[in-house]
Amino acid sequence: MTSDRGFIVIGAQAIFFSITNLRTLKELERGHYPVAIGEDIFATHQIQPDTVDAAVLALNTIRQLFNDYGVSDTTVVGSHSFFEADNAQFVWDQIVSRTGWQIQRATLSQEAFYRTQAVFARFPNFETITKKGTVLIDISSGSVELTAFTNGEFGFSRNLSLGPLRVFEVMSDIQASVPNYVEVMRDFIDSRLVDFMRLLPADVDYHNMIIMGSALSLLETLIPTGKTAVETDREGFDLLYHEVIHSSDQYLADTYELPLNQVSQVLPTVLLVYRLVKTLHASKIWVSNLKMLDGLEVNSALSAGYKPVALDPTQEIVISAQNLADRYQVDPKHRDATVTFALQLFDRLKKLHGLGKRERLLLQIAAIVNDIGSYVDTHKHYEHSDYIIRASELMGLDAIEQQMVATIARFHSSDSPQIDLGDLPLMSSARRLTIAKLSAILRVADSLDASRQQKIQSIRVSQKSDQIVLTATANDDVELERWTLKRKGQFFAAVFGLPIVLKGRLSI
Repeated sequence: MTSDRGFIVIGAQAIFFSITNLRTLKELERGHYPVAIGEDIFATHQIQPDTVDAAVLALNTIRQLFNDYGVSDTTVVGSHSFFEADNAQFVWDQIVSRTGWQIQRATLSQEAFYRTQAVFARFPNFETITKKGTVLIDISSGSVELTAFTNGEFGFSRNLSLGPLRVFEVMSDIQASVPNYVEVMRDFIDSRLVDFMRLLPADVDYHNMIIMGSALSLLETLIPTGKTAVETDREGFDLLYHEVIHSSDQYLADTYELPLNQVSQVLPTVLLVYRLVKTLHASKIWVSNLKMLDGLEVNSALSAGYKPVALDPTQEIVISAQNLADRYQVDPKHRDATVTFALQLFDRLKKLHGLGKRERLLLQIAAIVNDIGSYVDTHKHYEHSDYIIRASELMGLDAIEQQMVATIARFHSSDSPQIDLGDLPLMSSARRLTIAKLSAILRVADSLDASRQQKIQSIRVSQKSDQIVLTATANDDVELERWTLKRKGQFFAAVFGLPIVLKGRLSI
């Protein structure tokens, strides 16, 4: 089977594509077709028929190119901005019927995940740069994703409706009526940055900034041909900023060889970055031409079992969940104990549940975040956990997976209503059964630290013909854990057809 695959990302201003060898991550072809989907959405909230025709023409042209290369395996992803349109579902169906390609829907958290994979795999010295506080800014026409890194690891991300095209559309009504348009736009941008700035750790200095995305306009012209990025400092960016705010649209179009329809986005883009540079006191700024498409290629290669880069695709997902748990002050010792027991049970009962690696990851994520609802109220905390998870960004999970994690968290408590698979009508029967199995395992794992004192040091799992036996080595009596398991284990017995019991012995 060939390792060449076609990739397509339908963005707000263009359709990006590539043909990539998954073994080596070498691109055989790469390009894009400008299609003004975002302009339609921000102006009328609907994608217009002419724009649909342009998108279909671009996609069918790309299909012919893929056919010429003999590429039959293709991944087509629609960015979140595409699905913001009121008629997105109708347009999606029209494109499918006219091109024959199915379009996968990318959530904001998936897009952030793909971008993180892109920079980890392809940005020069990324791990070294992010040893110090670093903010990754991904700019699309409708939104801006701000992702913080510390000590070489993902910290958290926030999506803000500050894309340059969106800002221009919002501010266009007052442009001609106020004498200080730049100051008004600055205040508008600052007001939207408050939430992100509030979440930054006070003890970390974010002196590094990496800018990427599909709507960089003028900034992307600064990158030398054949390079992934260009570096500047605060003084260099100050010069660019003052040039932009004091220049006419025609001057910017001529000097930087920009289409006139993109010039309106230059000021919002440069002003946003300038305000972040000033607020964070950034001393080094990189502008990169990496895009979500690059991360999609990396993720597909890793998912297919190839190792073109040394990157663990699940690490950022787990860190994202841990950061969410930390934000809602989940007890870290109980959380870690629950995760350990849940994964041990999953691994040692593999023949019983028959689930795979992805389901194991969903269990791990659910075990990390299941108690976040206690931050709101310990009474019915499982309900609060459910809606917080659904409303949060869990990097790397698709919309269905995030709903599954939220549902598993809701049903982890013995106080929650008994699971009725009929209450999950939007899930397939296979996913509903997976939710039931993972909820049952999580209930057992949670019960093994019922005292919140980490009494149980290790467990041995034995599957008998008539029951599952957990033999615990503990540093104190485990009567509370045994009693809790008797209650919470009832659902396990209902799902798997075998009761589960706890036996314990004190360690000396």
